[in-house]
Amino acid sequence: MKTYLTLVIVLITTAASIAQSNSAKYYLDKAQDQLEKAEYQEVMITLTEGITAMPDSTSLYDMRGNLFEAFGLYDEAIQDFTSAIEKTEKDSEKSHLLANRGGTKYRIRDFEDSYADLVSAIRYDSTNLDALNNMAVTCDELNKTEEAINYLHQITRIDSMYAPAYVNLGFTYQGLEEHEKAIVFFDKAILIDPEEPLAYSNRSFSKLKMNNLTGAMVDINQSIELYPTNSYAYKVRALIAIENGNISRACEDLSDAIELGYTKQYGVEVDELMSVHCN
Repeated sequence: MKTYLTLVIVLITTAASIAQSNSAKYYLDKAQDQLEKAEYQEVMITLTEGITAMPDSTSLYDMRGNLFEAFGLYDEAIQDFTSAIEKTEKDSEKSHLLANRGGTKYRIRDFEDSYADLVSAIRYDSTNLDALNNMAVTCDELNKTEEAINYLHQITRIDSMYAPAYVNLGFTYQGLEEHEKAIVFFDKAILIDPEEPLAYSNRSFSKLKMNNLTGAMVDINQSIELYPTNSYAYKVRALIAIENGNISRACEDLSDAIELGYTKQYGVEVDELMSVHCN
């Protein structure tokens, strides 16, 4: 992942359905316990059983939607977020769910619909940091660079310790080829959260562009250690390997990037690199 998209599970309880929410809590707690044990199939069974028993529980749809998104089942995630949105009248809940649905639409590169969802999410709650952050990421893809920067600075004014905003500010300036300025923001994100993998992968790319190959390799290896399924990181490491003349290593990383879904999420760049360097 090159930019920091946020999807968050919030246990939603509406005043109108306290009894139902208390019942839903049994399934949510059970699913959370299974999730911590990496019992993923059991988690899905538990949440589906809960939704069958309580089809109006927004929390159950929300948690299952986030799990679908994590497993790359984006259409199913969007459907669950949509169901949850339709079942609540509370502005803060709608904002949260629209931010998640907009973030998932971003995953499938449906940037216009993502933007529309995030506009609505911010309208319902202008202080929703996840909605503001996802909006900035989507604006970047729509070439609304100034708008993206404005949203990110709005986040830092609300919460100066929100690391994803600094990651995305760095990425935005990286896109403008302002790599020294980008690194300042990646450094800030890492200072706030030393285990933030996207800050390392993006800082690695900027160091690569500044011809600091040693620093770039240190950062990208740290990123992959923290987030081993991030397809974007393998592409960056392949680019470093190409610059170092290690084509066999580059092809291994490009192959891993494709296997981890780079093309679906980001486009055909890795396929093109494979065609040039690995055939």
